[in-house]
Amino acid sequence: MGQGTKASGLAPGKVRTTIAGMVLAGPVSIDTLAARLGASPRTLQRRLKQRGMTFWALVAQCRFEIASALLRDTDLPVQTIARQVGYSTPGAFARAFAA
Repeated sequence: MGQGTKASGLAPGKVRTTIAGMVLAGPVSIDTLAARLGASPRTLQRRLKQRGMTFWALVAQCRFEIASALLRDTDLPVQTIARQVGYSTPGAFARAFAA
């Protein structure tokens, strides 16, 4: 029974939603994500790998999607958006959108 509960906590939608919240709140780490989902970091990595995903790829996708929405739907300065979604420099932000 406990196994099913943990597995549902690691559903892709739940993982992405949790990462998105972390991106907006500050620093993102696999340890924090795993704790919020009730799993160990290793279990989380293993489950993501089984689905062909990695933690950092999901973080990058979430940052990109949130930044895109903020650029499209707000009048916030680009530097503010870059900082808010966790890009370390304006150059890193620009490179994410150039790819």
